[in-house]
Amino acid sequence: MKIYITTREETNVSYEDIVNLLHESFQERLEQGLKYTCSYINVEQFIEKTRNGIILVAIDSNNNELVGTGTINIIKYKRHKYGYFEYGAISSKYKRKGIASKLIKKRKQIAINNGCEYILSDTSTKATSAVIYHLKNGFKIVGLESYRSTNYYSYVFRMQLKPSLIWNNCIFIKIHFILSYIFIKLTRNIDGGDTKIGKIYKRLCKN
Repeated sequence: MKIYITTREETNVSYEDIVNLLHESFQERLEQGLKYTCSYINVEQFIEKTRNGIILVAIDSNNNELVGTGTINIIKYKRHKYGYFEYGAISSKYKRKGIASKLIKKRKQIAINNGCEYILSDTSTKATSAVIYHLKNGFKIVGLESYRSTNYYSYVFRMQLKPSLIWNNCIFIKIHFILSYIFIKLTRNIDGGDTKIGKIYKRLCKN
């Protein structure tokens, strides 16, 4: 098996091919009761969501089969840039063969080449294998989130690319996570909706 990774534009891989792979790869998450966006997104939605991103594909050169994918968005925030990993998926036949790690390394290099200071990613707190996968590949858990498009709380992961006095400090990261955890649990429901406290908080912010 020889796998090579390149951008979607450099292949004949279609958006439909990628969306089908996302659905197939995340079927097991659906069976767990986890409503990942990747499990139901359609082609039009995927194109819109990734129009400013860089889509990578992993191809098995023996049969020219699409076996993995991953997107990185380069985002400008205030005076710096960061990368955001999304829509990562591996064909069920090719999982646990190191392809996901290769896609991370390739996207990490893209982030570095674009001058990003760090990379963010997220996944369900209940997706144990995905959480371990992030941690093994250099990410640290820095926060908690809840999105309206899902039915679970998500860990927010950060990989620091440039030296930082605070983000390379383990104590700061733990404190940041605890504060984020408390805030999200108090203000957001598991489906991303506002709790009673969250509604009060939003009204206070508007005043």
